[in-house]
Amino acid sequence: MKRAFLIYNPVAGQENPATILGDIALKLSEHYQLTVVQTKPDVQPGELAKQALKEKADLIVASGGDGTVGAVAGVLVGTGVPLGIVPRGTANAFSVALGIPTHLDDPTGFQNAAADVILSGHTKEVDTALVTTSEVTDYPMILLMGIGYEAEMCDAADRDLKNALGPLAYVISGAQKLLTASNFKATVHVDGETAEGEVAAITVANAAPPFSVLAHGHTGECIYDDGKLEAIGYVAEEGGVTAKVSNVVNMARLFSGVMFSDNPVQNEEKIFGGRYSDIKIECDPPQKVVLDGELLGTTPVTARVLPRSLRVLVPPPAAPTAEESAEVVHKIAEQEGVDEAVAAIVVDKLGVRAAAKVVEDSQQVADKPVVAPSTEQSR
Repeated sequence: MKRAFLIYNPVAGQENPATILGDIALKLSEHYQLTVVQTKPDVQPGELAKQALKEKADLIVASGGDGTVGAVAGVLVGTGVPLGIVPRGTANAFSVALGIPTHLDDPTGFQNAAADVILSGHTKEVDTALVTTSEVTDYPMILLMGIGYEAEMCDAADRDLKNALGPLAYVISGAQKLLTASNFKATVHVDGETAEGEVAAITVANAAPPFSVLAHGHTGECIYDDGKLEAIGYVAEEGGVTAKVSNVVNMARLFSGVMFSDNPVQNEEKIFGGRYSDIKIECDPPQKVVLDGELLGTTPVTARVLPRSLRVLVPPPAAPTAEESAEVVHKIAEQEGVDEAVAAIVVDKLGVRAAAKVVEDSQQVADKPVVAPSTEQSR
């Protein structure tokens, strides 16, 4: 039987920790030789993860908030040992980004749903990044870092507010910080190019839930397995009451666009950015840097992506519907010039998801046909 280690943070969440631990342990122990270890003020989750690796763990499960998950993930980067997650924090941003069930989905049964995801055995290789600030060197990042406005927003969201409101606490503290937002000078080096300008906030994201609006606002989607980091800057209005109101309105529009639309926000005067693999940011004056929810020094800061360096157990993809299958069959038949009966055989052999991916890459289809025309069709 394979060995699994459950690293459990008993102070995370508002549920009864003993009950939740019992539910998780009962499910996992039916399929794994399970060892349960708990974090303490003087025993950090990263230390427990390193010990689990020394004891030849086949699976390591982190149960706690994003801090606990991030610390364990940082140890597992590049090891190939899969990470299971039972999220019990305030925002659970990494879990939300990956579709792992949280208390927002089911307040009373999320732990069982998350354990079921682990037992499904479906893994995905996701990117991580290494970040260096004034205080840390090559610190692993699974989510995002914020400079300026976003750092101040996270710093301002106190524990009581987060316990009461969850992710909404960040929205409220963000709105408050927008009333005092001011621009600073930033020099940004990305993949060999340099740009300078006045900004109020910069976000560099690897993965992010929808409520991290700057991470999604310009590119339209924060992709966690593309070998790139999203780097987004926001320019604030400066001045009196009118400017303050304008900042709140602009961010509200951005939030609405991210939450309720699939299209990126197109406003190059206020929000700009792109996807890059190596990033260095210098600010005048130096700015706070929040990294995966923790304040970790100030600028200058560098970030470099580690493509697909972390294996995470995530929900299996939903089975394609009959309509989706029919659409892929039709597209292959149309692109390849074959009967739909022939295209259906190809889709059945490749699988709907793989066939759909080929269809989306028109150049690949043109260079290498999925099927060859029949003899009669060639005449």
